[in-house]
Amino acid sequence: MHGYGVSKGLCYAKILVLNEEAIAFPVEIGSPAEEERKFLDAQAAVLEETIKLRDKTNETAGGNAADILDVHCSLLRDSGLIEPIKEEIANQTGAALAVEKVMNGVIAQFEAMENEYFAQRALDMKDIKDNLICKILNIKKPDVSSLPEPTIIVGSDIAPSTTAGMDLKMVSGMLMELGGITSHTAILARTLDIPAVVGVNGLLAKVKTGDLIGFDGETGEIFLNLKENEIKSLKKKIEEQHEEKSRWNKFSGEPAVTSDGKKFDIFGNIGSPDDVEKVLERGGEGIGLFRSEFLYLSSKILPDEEKQYDAYKKVLEKMDGRPVIVRTLDIGGDKDVPALRLAKEANPFLGLRALRLCRRKEDVFHTQLRALLRASIYGNLKIMFPMISSMEELIWAKEKLRQCQEELQEEQVPFKEKIEIGIMVEIPAVAVMAECFAGECDFFSIGTNDLSQYSLAVDRGNETVADLYTYYHPAVIRLIKMAIDGAHKNNIMCGMCGEAAGDPKMIPLLMGMGLDEYSMAAASIPEVKEWIGKLNTEKCKELVEQILRLSTAKEIEEMLRKFYIQNK
Repeated sequence: MHGYGVSKGLCYAKILVLNEEAIAFPVEIGSPAEEERKFLDAQAAVLEETIKLRDKTNETAGGNAADILDVHCSLLRDSGLIEPIKEEIANQTGAALAVEKVMNGVIAQFEAMENEYFAQRALDMKDIKDNLICKILNIKKPDVSSLPEPTIIVGSDIAPSTTAGMDLKMVSGMLMELGGITSHTAILARTLDIPAVVGVNGLLAKVKTGDLIGFDGETGEIFLNLKENEIKSLKKKIEEQHEEKSRWNKFSGEPAVTSDGKKFDIFGNIGSPDDVEKVLERGGEGIGLFRSEFLYLSSKILPDEEKQYDAYKKVLEKMDGRPVIVRTLDIGGDKDVPALRLAKEANPFLGLRALRLCRRKEDVFHTQLRALLRASIYGNLKIMFPMISSMEELIWAKEKLRQCQEELQEEQVPFKEKIEIGIMVEIPAVAVMAECFAGECDFFSIGTNDLSQYSLAVDRGNETVADLYTYYHPAVIRLIKMAIDGAHKNNIMCGMCGEAAGDPKMIPLLMGMGLDEYSMAAASIPEVKEWIGKLNTEKCKELVEQILRLSTAKEIEEMLRKFYIQNK
């Protein structure tokens, strides 16, 4: 069997299939007042449990994962959801059935959305609905918070609240029939470092609780009916994987220096101030990408200047003088901000997102720039503009920053006058004109996720064309090289903050091209540091020459894989 690997790692254990039997709704119901009381009691109880789970998740997995449950809390308090359920109850519908009817309508709206990201939000609504109905009907859900032995959790889909409440010491992995790369459960699995595969057709028909199975969370391959020698081989690989992780961790405190003495900067990507500790623990020497949109996505109102200032200041202080690259607001596309009430677009990734949106909402951009400038005195802040496609946009953004500086000067508010300004290189037009853009920047950061998406005309969230998305494509490789060369001709630094920066197979190629800084998920930092220590820059340059002679993504990936195996 096969699915989509969304959180890498090999695992092997007995499985626990989450029961998903149809709920029998009671025929006899109480008065509307009694049923409303049942619903409100359930709503309060589920909200209280979710708040506790959010706080626990914040401690174990950080703010990014906890934010997902924060969204659940907001929905449970939302009068737009509560009032229709109360109205349904007033029409002589039992509390549980009223929740089922109203929330199914909302779920259907999400599922009908063409955008993969919004469609995946239906799973969050199902999670909330199931929790409410179980609470009203006093149905006990499977307890995964305390497991007696290593276990792989299996379900048609596994709710985010179930994932967050799992016994992390005993959960070896997760397998789902449904779900996508952008589902909240997939994000949580990656954050919690749990191997996971989604989209496994026919999974539940072939397995039952207690079966021994294994899977690869990177390739999506699932191993059923294993023979004794296959089990032995899988167990050995898993042991080697654990040993590798232990070995990598020893490199957390070491610099990334090649065997011939060249040092590279290894930074971490974060989504909130709470993520900084993980980057520092794993040996990150800076923040290469601070996704500032977390402030906007988790609230119904736009964050004011003070709230943003506090968040940026917190990160800069924690990093204690190390570089912190903050990406200005990058929303639109697959990320909606309720407070902005953005119109639905037919092609959101090609539409009003990131800096394009900021040009239409100057007040929003202005607030963010002022907050950044004020926080700049607390550390080594660098500001990066996303989704730049033309020189006019870059000049406009720099002019807005200059105007904010003048405002603060007049108000006698302190800020650091010399702040490095950079751009994301994620649109092919910018990579092609890199030399020109570099004259207006202090640094580049290549975003390989969007650069690949726009170069290949593939929506990376669309599972029907997902197999066409790859940063091993020769055109993407050439664009990356053009960006690096353009930066270096103007003597500015070129980094990378997309997924390719943490891919061990890509590292030698990027090193050979001269990439200066690599920013990645905190968990990948020790592995990359160890790997760089085994590399030689001259051999990496020779690899570049060989790769540039290839014409297909498959050939390139295969050559990089061989290089990795031979030099690992």
